[in-house]
Amino acid sequence: MYFERVHEAESFYQILRESCSDWKAFRRRGDIHTIHIVPEDELDWENCKQKLSQLLSNIYIKHREIPAIQTILEKTYRFTNAEEIERITSLAMSLIEKDEDIYEHRIHQHELHDILQTIFMLHMEKGLIRFDSIVHFRFHHYIEQLSELVGLAIDEFKREEDYQSFIHSVREFIARKEPEIDVIYVLEGEQYYFFREDGSQYTETDLEELMSRFPLYIFALQEEEWNISPLIMLAPNHVYLFGDDPTEPRMTTVINIFQEHCTFFPTAEFPFPAEEEKGS
Repeated sequence: MYFERVHEAESFYQILRESCSDWKAFRRRGDIHTIHIVPEDELDWENCKQKLSQLLSNIYIKHREIPAIQTILEKTYRFTNAEEIERITSLAMSLIEKDEDIYEHRIHQHELHDILQTIFMLHMEKGLIRFDSIVHFRFHHYIEQLSELVGLAIDEFKREEDYQSFIHSVREFIARKEPEIDVIYVLEGEQYYFFREDGSQYTETDLEELMSRFPLYIFALQEEEWNISPLIMLAPNHVYLFGDDPTEPRMTTVINIFQEHCTFFPTAEFPFPAEEEKGS
């Protein structure tokens, strides 16, 4: 097995020694690029290829997958900002490493790594196997699939940027706005339910009146947005938030906006009775 890069040859050699007890691996003095492999038991070539292709895939993933993503970002998508490249690379790796439901129709867990292993298997011959030749000349399909996945990561990056911009603008608005109330209690439901400190509930009419005074278009909020808009308009000094899961997207948005001015509690600890009525 021949590697142009010495550190990759060393990695391959170490993997063989640690995980392939039935194979003997050695290097000749003065030739640090070539690893010689001798199976101790007689194995058929197909089994050898299966095993070797998995090991070579691991070498590629360890040493070249992240650089390949960054090259695609720079040369295909024309990104130049180092921080953006790092963030998108991280998003791309998360898509590769786990099955994301929102992309289920486009990617599957470890699909790219399956492609890697298949490519190595198809282009491996007895005798001298050149790792770099396979990577340079046989990786067209893999690079196409990786480029598509990087595009999905860029889309996710842009959504995150838009979200952070929204959060920042709302925080600034609330910081400048005079609070309408000191404290508000918010109960999670299909729509949020809002309560004053004395336990009285904001009715749908109350919320409609509030929202009629609020220029929703400033933050690209929809007219029917009943969860965030009342809180922005009221700009309370503190929000007591009651729900089942603080990582739920709507909950996370409220917590991110109000930060230390927001306290989360389980729904069971809500202190007031609530009517199941939209927006009230």
